[in-house]
Order: sequence, then structure tokens, then C-alpha cells
Amino acid sequence: MHYPRKRRWPLRLLGFLATVALLGSGAAIAYMVLPAKEEPPAAAAKPRATGKRGAKATPALTKAQRRARREAVAKLTGQGYEPVRLADWRPRAPVKVLVGRSDTDAMRAFFFAGGKFVGYDDAATSNRLRLVKAAGTSVTLAYKLSDGSTTKVRFRYADGRVTPTTPVPVSSLR
Repeated sequence: MHYPRKRRWPLRLLGFLATVALLGSGAAIAYMVLPAKEEPPAAAAKPRATGKRGAKATPALTKAQRRARREAVAKLTGQGYEPVRLADWRPRAPVKVLVGRSDTDAMRAFFFAGGKFVGYDDAATSNRLRLVKAAGTSVTLAYKLSDGSTTKVRFRYADGRVTPTTPVPVSSLR
């Protein structure tokens, strides 16, 4: 079939627009389905931030530090606890702490110094406990109380013992 000359250009324009629409929708689908590009190798080699601006990730543990942490974890597991966060272990600190959780969700802080276990945060266990800060010979723990509030308690290591500088909340509240 042969159309008169004046009717061909609208059909050609319509065909061109349909082709552009088809290619555009294909590109949009490909953009949504294909994975994002990975970072360049130079950016991947940078240390990861720890969540604070300008803070750098800590270097990997040495063999001796890993062995000391494994021994500390063995102490926890021997008493029926699993460590909540291995990242709480500060290998260069004079006093180290690991928070453990039992099968019954009871929590307890285990203190270590000089490669030895030196004590617990309290004789009784807690329902919710976390490490807030570990610096030098002091460690700060946060206890979540039954009323929903949080109490921070600072512990100091001196003379081979860890003692709280403020009273630990009573076990019935934590």
C-alpha cells in the first residue's frame, strides 16, 4: 500500500517516538535491576569509621590478644554465658570487660586484668546491661532498670580488684 507523500511524516514521527519510549523504559528497568557499582579499590582500602566522625577503626588483634580474648570467652562459656559483643574487648586496656548473656537472658559483666579473671560487676545477674565506656583502669556500665530508666555505674581497677565507685542498683530493680 502506498500512502501519499504528505501522510508519511506523521507515521515516521510516531514510529520514532515509540522507539524512544521503548528504549527509555528498557534503560529504566535495567537501572533498577542492575546492582550498584562497587567502590574503587583505593576507597575500599581505607579504614572503616566506627560511627563517630573522624574516628578510625581499630587495627586487627595480634595472636596473643586473640588468645587472651579466647581465654576470656572460655571463662564466660564455662559459666553458661555467651559474650554479647566481642567488640567490647579492649586489648590494650589494663582492665578488660566482656558482658555475657545466659540461656535465661540473665546478663553479667566479667572483668579481666593481666590475662586473669578479676571479678563480676555484681554477685547477682541483671536483665539488661551494656558497656558504655572503657578507658584505662575504669569501666562504665549502663543498667536498664525495671521502670525503663538507665543508671550508669563506673568501676575502677586497683589492687587486683574491680570495685564500683557508685553503688550498683539493687537486683530487684535491674
